[in-house]
Amino acid sequence: MNKAETISRSIMLSASIIAVFAICLAQVSCKTNHENDDEVDIATSSWELRMNGKADEAKLILQQYTSENQDNAMAWYELSRTMHHIGLSDPQILETSITDALSYIEKAVELAPDNAKFQNYKGTLLTLKLYMNLTFGKGDVNISLEEVESAFTTTFGLDNTFTEGIITLVEFYGGLPEGNGRNNKKAENYAAMLEGTELVAGAKAREILMPEDADYLEFWTNIVDMAPNNPDAHQALGRIYLFYDQPENAEICYTDAMAIDPDKNTCLLDLGRYYLMMAMQNPALLDSVGATIKTHFGKYLNANPEPCNPMKAWTYSKLAMVEKYTGNTEKSEQYVMQANQLDPFHSPAFGKPGMLIFAHPNEIVHDQGYYLSPF
Repeated sequence: MNKAETISRSIMLSASIIAVFAICLAQVSCKTNHENDDEVDIATSSWELRMNGKADEAKLILQQYTSENQDNAMAWYELSRTMHHIGLSDPQILETSITDALSYIEKAVELAPDNAKFQNYKGTLLTLKLYMNLTFGKGDVNISLEEVESAFTTTFGLDNTFTEGIITLVEFYGGLPEGNGRNNKKAENYAAMLEGTELVAGAKAREILMPEDADYLEFWTNIVDMAPNNPDAHQALGRIYLFYDQPENAEICYTDAMAIDPDKNTCLLDLGRYYLMMAMQNPALLDSVGATIKTHFGKYLNANPEPCNPMKAWTYSKLAMVEKYTGNTEKSEQYVMQANQLDPFHSPAFGKPGMLIFAHPNEIVHDQGYYLSPF
């Protein structure tokens, strides 16, 4: 099955569409961003509450704090992420939560316009609102692709290691239907810009614009040969193997990526999601692939570094789904209980949430999420 057919097949699943709500990207390659220590304290303490299942308490504390300390950019940033976190737990409140989250990150950006991390998060929330509008006819109709473009190009201008937003622009300008914002010239220009900046980021952008009959495996194999120590290259090749229904080869690539960067352990979730997607499309396969799904999710839960509680909760919720549909109701209920104990605000979406929301507020996250494909 080719890449286009795999994408089309996955988008037919409502759960896969909901995955976009959690697209704010998983896996993390972090470096410390030296913020003012006084500003970090309130953000850190509220983040710790979120990581321990108390996002609602974190929200109240941050709202009270920012009402009295309106010049703390980090507090506004963390309040934005907290609203995003809570919104992902319930699709019925997602739109309102993202609107609030965007208003808060805009305050952070106003206070610290040279902070690339804040600008990037603003671009991510704008993209999510735009996608919701395009897909469901919801969201703020005033959000335009040009507004997303402004946020991400500003981010890239501040710090050109933030290539993820530019790749998203290539994805949208090159992949949206005519009349919905497609602009092939802009897509090509941004892809060419990244190709002149960094090998793997440029390859990710170029892949989006390649014709459907192109040899994607050869393309990424060549990139891996040129950058054998780059975990993103191995991950990207593994992703292509999933599109071509070769999960065994994808696992080899993901293992290579994790050996270079242990924080790539969320690749294990993509392997589990691949088989779970198969079962969702053809329930008759669940008995044969159920054990494989549980194996990959189980490896993630026991991975080093240890996943944060919200990511564990999401994983347990998917294990509960598998147990439920294989007739093990008691085990399913146990997993649901574990998920709710770890994080009652965990995402129910098929798509895995990401460290852009859950990383320490003093960290910078780099990883590529895609809006128009399931991996």
